Amino acid sequence: GIREMALVWLTGLMFVGSCSAKGMGVRSFVRGVSTNALNRRSTLTRMAGVVGTVAGGAVACASSATGSTAAVSMESNPRMYFAQEPDMKTVKRCNPMDPKDRSDLISHIKFPETTPFVSADFKRYDETPDSMFYVAPRFVTHIDDKAIEALTKYYSASFPTGKDSDVAILDICSSWISHYPKDFKPAKAIGLGMNAAELKENKQLTSYVVQDLNKEAKLPFEDNTFDYITNVVSVDYLSQPVEIFKELHRVLKPGGKMINTFSNRCFPTKAIDLWLQTQDWTHLLIVAEYFKLAGFENPAAFDITLPDGHDPMYVVEATKK
Repeated sequence: GIREMALVWLTGLMFVGSCSAKGMGVRSFVRGVSTNALNRRSTLTRMAGVVGTVAGGAVACASSATGSTAAVSMESNPRMYFAQEPDMKTVKRCNPMDPKDRSDLISHIKFPETTPFVSADFKRYDETPDSMFYVAPRFVTHIDDKAIEALTKYYSASFPTGKDSDVAILDICSSWISHYPKDFKPAKAIGLGMNAAELKENKQLTSYVVQDLNKEAKLPFEDNTFDYITNVVSVDYLSQPVEIFKELHRVLKPGGKMINTFSNRCFPTKAIDLWLQTQDWTHLLIVAEYFKLAGFENPAAFDITLPDGHDPMYVVEATKK
């Protein structure tokens, strides 16, 4: 079919600069929603109707003509969670170095009582074992230099830096570099990833574990082990994300923080279907709901893209109570 043909073509590119539909950023998304009622109806239809909930999308389309989605509630259709729109007052970029400059993009969002996900959301075009896909090391960066700079600055504002610390940190879906600040000196930094050669080259780690989280979600760590967990541009590849996030919640210490960051790039054949069918704004909602279903409270989302950056950089994070 057309979808399969498109994905085969994208696979030939190996790593595309827009894994979300049309590569639309949050600000562009807001402009698209606000332009006129027709665009708004189209957007709601796509978001609420994604992966099988066509009825919900159709009702959202009809009700949006009057500027309301009240005809279908999240109580009756949890998929309406994805039809929530950004609050224009919160849509702004943050200075990643300034912890006081944080505009939470999802502070107004309401979460459903039951999961909005269906099993088809987590299907992937390429369902062959991930160990085959990652068998050859890739000593490359998957985001541009400005996105990396934004990420490292954000970490600098989030971690204790400048001296040795007793911090324990876990970097999941890790590779040959973790983008941590040079003056961040944790007592323990463990990388968990798919390729031993890549992990061995990561000088920011004190040790590493090779594990396919899509095959085995159970983490080989004790409860309440880590102060921080990071995940960079990889959350879209998790095919059992809620189970994995529950494990991450388990191994975090009370008061510990998990920081998920992503852009709009991916290997499309390995990204989950829901991610490929939605855009940057909805990606924030997807990850936030992973946190909620795993037991985290009050996830927050930020746009930390630098003013002169090209690749967008988003953060969705939450703290374990």
